Amino acid sequence: MNDFINNAEKFIAEHLQDEISLDEIAHFCGYSSFHFARKFKEAVNKTVMEYVREKRVFAAAEMIKNGFSICNSAMEYGFDTHAGFTKAFNTVFGCCPRDYAAHCCGNYWKGFDNMSDSKITIRPVALDDVNDLWENVYSAMTPKQITEVKIIPMIEREKNKAGIELAAEVDGTVVMTLPMVKPFWIPIGFLFDNNYVITGDHRDELMKKLLAEMKNRCREMSISTLISPQRIEDKSAKAFIALGFKEAWTCDVWTYLAMSV
Repeated sequence: MNDFINNAEKFIAEHLQDEISLDEIAHFCGYSSFHFARKFKEAVNKTVMEYVREKRVFAAAEMIKNGFSICNSAMEYGFDTHAGFTKAFNTVFGCCPRDYAAHCCGNYWKGFDNMSDSKITIRPVALDDVNDLWENVYSAMTPKQITEVKIIPMIEREKNKAGIELAAEVDGTVVMTLPMVKPFWIPIGFLFDNNYVITGDHRDELMKKLLAEMKNRCREMSISTLISPQRIEDKSAKAFIALGFKEAWTCDVWTYLAMSV
């Protein structure tokens, strides 16, 4: 099965800019079109042409990321109309090509200047935060990935009292988050994947506000201790120590920092 998929993927990758059909791909792999389509769908959970279209969108997105125009990028990979490319792009990335291009060029809101003049709200993340999270927090992910991998699972964890992701909203825009997961029945919450470093500016104050509210939410979930796994001597470890965490134990290259709530 692996050789079958590898051969199909290799052929598709080499012909993304060509007009290829199901029959051609099936013939290359040594199968009838019907048998090939069925085996491919079972293995990849996509139809052959859905897979081809997705790979073409990724390739066109890479061109856009490297500064090529949306139109030329779309045409290079066989999209004849703007509407067709936009629809396919949105299906794969969860945003339109123009927003993706602006994001790649850094043309998006990054922060704020004066904390004392800003309205700050600390609250759980919501579905309509996806664009802010894409721009200011999870920039390496696509909006679709953020929705499916970050927001929806965390909303479900919050309902089940198994975790929460708090958002720091400044003047209506989310600029920072703090996720917590309670993976066991024991009263401990883990702050995973947090690479915060001390900045010496308003971001440190926002993190303090996020931690203060996180402690309130943890008490509501009967969590008594927050744990932040960090690499020993990493800047993030030093940041969380500066924010009030203490070293609880170490293992190999990891230090587990703890804070009572």
